[in-house]
Amino acid sequence: MKSVIKKTTIFSMICIMMLSLAGCSLFDSKSKVYSRYVISLLDINYKNVSKDYMTLTGVSQKDAEAVYVANMDYQAHNLMNYYGVKEVDDGTILSEFYYLAQSIFSNAKYEITNVKKDDDSESYTLELTVYPLDTLETTYDQVVKYIENFNSRVDEGDYNNTTEVDYETEFAEGIIDILKSTTDKAGYMDPVVLEIPIQPSDDYYYIADEDFLKIDQNILYIRENPTPATESDNSTETTESANPDDPESSETAE
Repeated sequence: MKSVIKKTTIFSMICIMMLSLAGCSLFDSKSKVYSRYVISLLDINYKNVSKDYMTLTGVSQKDAEAVYVANMDYQAHNLMNYYGVKEVDDGTILSEFYYLAQSIFSNAKYEITNVKKDDDSESYTLELTVYPLDTLETTYDQVVKYIENFNSRVDEGDYNNTTEVDYETEFAEGIIDILKSTTDKAGYMDPVVLEIPIQPSDDYYYIADEDFLKIDQNILYIRENPTPATESDNSTETTESANPDDPESSETAE
């Protein structure tokens, strides 16, 4: 095959997020229930910690597990899109990024730092402090160097007789190895404070999709201005964004 040059640009994360919003109030105060609910929602999505989520929502272990699996699949596709990795094999590359996503997001860090109540409207807003993971930032220069070296080998013709599967797999494995080296020593950027309104509706409450997406965008730090792409006179690469389905939100019974 004629190998294409890999870009040193780190691509944007795709903006589709799986949401799972459901629960019941039990006998605690509203502020305590809402706080538990949001933390349990994040715990099941990023850490596969399901006990409190199951208690609050009444869902089964199987359904709770499905929430986690769907989010890790989303995050795996997101990482692949971010680094321009193609899914060209029988699913091996995706599986490796899935396990990588599990390792990265198991270190997600967040806490409820305040609960505000509007006495006039009886509405609540949670102050959620998120500590963005620095995994992609601390490995950024190393990844760019790896891509530049990979491109040099492409220019020298090292992959001219390589199948697309082997070529893409080798590229992906290099990215995975770099990221794996940091997952057991997670670091964090400066904390971000987010205000998350609880949305009441008759006998239900929930957080809005855009608020959940806002949380997700701050769990893992993404550099806003990545290194410009390396240009090639002979070939360019078009990266296809993963587009997993975006399930509908469910509401929460008070």
